[in-house]
Amino acid sequence: MIAIGAVAVMSLRDEAMSLANSQVSNSLAAFSYSYAKAKRYGDMEQPPEDGSASHGDFDEFPGQGPGTVIAMLRDDRVVYASAFTDGEPVPAPPDALRALEKINWAGGDPQTVDLGDMGSHRVGHRDFPGGERLVSAVSLDLANKTVAGKGLTVVILVIVAVALTALGTMIVVNYALRPLRRVADVAAKVAALPLDPTDYRITARVSPADTDRASEIGVVGHTLNRLLTNVDTALGDIAASDRRTRQFLTDASHELRTPLAAILGYAELTRQDSDALPPTTEYALARIEAESRRMTSLVADLLLLSRLDEGGDLELEDLDLCDVVADAVNDAAVSAPDHHFMIDLPDEAIWVHGDRARLHQLLANLLGNARVHTPAGVTVSTSLTTGSDGQVELVVSDDGPGIPDEIMPNLFGRFVRADKSRSRDLGCSGLGLAIVLSIVEAHGGTVNAQSRPGRTQFTVRLPAAGQLAENWSATPPSMS
Repeated sequence: MIAIGAVAVMSLRDEAMSLANSQVSNSLAAFSYSYAKAKRYGDMEQPPEDGSASHGDFDEFPGQGPGTVIAMLRDDRVVYASAFTDGEPVPAPPDALRALEKINWAGGDPQTVDLGDMGSHRVGHRDFPGGERLVSAVSLDLANKTVAGKGLTVVILVIVAVALTALGTMIVVNYALRPLRRVADVAAKVAALPLDPTDYRITARVSPADTDRASEIGVVGHTLNRLLTNVDTALGDIAASDRRTRQFLTDASHELRTPLAAILGYAELTRQDSDALPPTTEYALARIEAESRRMTSLVADLLLLSRLDEGGDLELEDLDLCDVVADAVNDAAVSAPDHHFMIDLPDEAIWVHGDRARLHQLLANLLGNARVHTPAGVTVSTSLTTGSDGQVELVVSDDGPGIPDEIMPNLFGRFVRADKSRSRDLGCSGLGLAIVLSIVEAHGGTVNAQSRPGRTQFTVRLPAAGQLAENWSATPPSMS
């Protein structure tokens, strides 16, 4: 459009120059005729002695338009000159005369010359014998205004057309991309799904109208549907496998309790006659009892984790968490006299909706973890506060050596031990923190750990009574 507009303006300019050249030719013809006639009859006056240009006796020349300048030059000096305004001749301005005297007359075609205050003119000439040269200059003011006006019109039209084209393009593109936006909405909806074990299905699909493979957008929609179907099927298989695994752990843990109880019972029964047993047999029975108790504890922990994963084994009630914390800390202080236990509880009660036994076990596991994995003399602090968001914040910290950095990413995993040899000697199964995480998630809360030498802190956040945590669900997420 810019090129077409430029060509149109240039064509108009060329037409204006052609018209000006015709006016110059007509003006020269009329001027030459009048000059020849005046010279023939002796009506031509002599130029002034001071060398200035004369207005002359032939002031009335037919065919001279407004703004036209006619002059006669002799030896490249202006001897006669007149300018026409509204058809009446007046003396030409001095700057116009100087401009005429500076023109190079080598060519015969009209040329554009700036005559000072009179503006641009199209100038032509005709030579006569005796070194006389008749000059006619036609004003280009009207032509320049016309070309400038048309140029401005073209610019405005181009701007308007480009704006309308841009608007039309936006409308057309937005209309054409509506199917793609619908496909993107489906993808965004799927991306926002929680995909937890209680709602792992992906039911969102692109509508059939947007899956026509005759178009590129249809190909994208069809491919997205296939992807969602594959992912939905895979998630279903994973969820089924996870359910079977949890069920197996639950059943196995439940069934193992009876034979383990029988083993422990027979070992204790046999040791009742310890006086008649050899020392090696006595030691072997003691080890059988110890390992049976440890195995029983491990099976109980696995059964608890399986039940928590299934969302059961919770007896919820409104309870004062301060009482639970106080009981758990007192129990830990009695069982670990070589550690220092400190407690910071508010004066008023802090109510939560939870299972008293499981919350007590959560505290016992955190305090036991600090007791088992820190040397004697370490101070273990427990505090309970209510956060600004209304959630209850429970903090258990110690000033022990800290947790190794390589353990931190999987700290709440199952069978993770910071010191495997020492933990095994102390009866550690590696399930304590995993149980803590499961209990916290079953109550709709969160737990995190921070550790450095001299400071290890576990922070548990639980919703207060009557408050529903954002990540709460009837069935808590399973452990990965």
